Amino acid sequence: MCRLLIFGGTTEGRQLAQFCADHRISAWVSVASQYGCDLLPSSEYLRILVNRMDWQEMAEFMRDKQVRLVVDATHPYAKEVTGNIKRACMEEQIPLLRCLRDAEAESAEEEGVFYVPTAEAAVQMLGRTEGNVFVTTGSKELRAFTALADYENRIYARVLPSPEAAEQCRGLGITGRHLICMQGPFSEELNAAMMGQIEARWMVTKETGKNGGYDEKIRAARRNGASVIVIRREKENGFSVKEVEEKILAFPHRRKADFSEKQENPVSEKEPLHVVLAGIGPGSAGQMTLTVMEHMFHSRVLLGAPRMIESALKALDSLEQLFIHRNQNESSGRKNRPRTEAVYQPEAVIRFLEGYQEGGMVTVLFSGDTGFYSGTKKLAAELKKRGISFTILPGISSAAYLAARLGISWERAEFLTAHGRILDTEELLCHISGIQEPRWMFILLAGTEGAGELCRRLTDLGYGNLQAAVGERLSYENERIRQGTVKEFSETAADGLSILAVQAKPQD
Repeated sequence: MCRLLIFGGTTEGRQLAQFCADHRISAWVSVASQYGCDLLPSSEYLRILVNRMDWQEMAEFMRDKQVRLVVDATHPYAKEVTGNIKRACMEEQIPLLRCLRDAEAESAEEEGVFYVPTAEAAVQMLGRTEGNVFVTTGSKELRAFTALADYENRIYARVLPSPEAAEQCRGLGITGRHLICMQGPFSEELNAAMMGQIEARWMVTKETGKNGGYDEKIRAARRNGASVIVIRREKENGFSVKEVEEKILAFPHRRKADFSEKQENPVSEKEPLHVVLAGIGPGSAGQMTLTVMEHMFHSRVLLGAPRMIESALKALDSLEQLFIHRNQNESSGRKNRPRTEAVYQPEAVIRFLEGYQEGGMVTVLFSGDTGFYSGTKKLAAELKKRGISFTILPGISSAAYLAARLGISWERAEFLTAHGRILDTEELLCHISGIQEPRWMFILLAGTEGAGELCRRLTDLGYGNLQAAVGERLSYENERIRQGTVKEFSETAADGLSILAVQAKPQD
């Protein structure tokens, strides 16, 4: 019997997933983010796992699913993940195939190409240079570049178009036109056009190989007269995509039955599935309702964005002792934490639930309140359509939280969202003009347009004198709330996780 597990999130991982689907080979495919999941082919032979796991969690998954062959097709620079996969496979004594990306041949005569071992070494080299820098290393390496003097003006970063990557860049102060969110690989022409647009004199890239568009980057830099700093990758032993495909075919496989076979000891008393859609407030454990925390405590699975799962686990840390004390005389008290999955888009949640067989309570975490610009509405409709039992639990909205911190009433307020979209100018004017008495307008941010961009538009429309407030990272230890005029905020940057409040007044 064989069950195949592919760790992907790369071009090679997607190629192997497609190969398995084409050859009717059942396989688990593990990726770290919802974005990586969305890029995978859809097939009845593929089961997608969206989660970041340490080696113990990997080993537990392999043991639970009776995995018999593992393929590591993660990024060549994902050393920690590769180390965890190796350790888990050694622990469970499962064969492991490392899928390598084709490397590019290095020429000693490459003029204007400099090789360094780490991102920190690249920064040291850039410290002795001048000019704009086009960084294509990915969001995980960007923190190192904040050590570069005047990095906010020199660095132009190209990262994947995922909410997590964009949020991370904004947290480092890389925003606006300095942040390019696109999915590659990219052609020589597009790379050259981007470098020309930002007047880049330097490019920093990784030794990513053919599938990472390495050649196209080098040619584009030469075309623009720019120099390139290449972060080397360590040499590894492994197999090409073609060789891994051949080894998968040679391994004895179970096919579609892999995901539907009966267990040796079926549990006839399995609890029915019940889904809880829970608003967790602005983010910190202190703003979660006790009812929400109790439901999380008794859940078998928690689904949500990584930031929300992290907050939920911290809340459970503080609550666990209370429940242990309360249930100390009950033999049925839960001993294990709920399993967590970084799944939060309605379509992905439904896909997860369709493959979930364990029953019991599954809690889906939503930021703020479930009735305030939340994905709850769409997910609830899908659950109802499929006849899945569910409960909705409200939370504290970020608008209500900010209003309380400002000491203002929001009973006549207007509410808008720029979360993941750009507000239409007419929509803004509809809410801010023609009013008969002062009222507050709350705008949820964390999308492609931040507080500064919105305030610049309002200033250009003649509303620069209005009073405003920006709340950033609300309820967290590093919370920041600033007050001023719309015009003043038009000249500043704000964190990606923020909310803008504007006090609209009747115009003379």
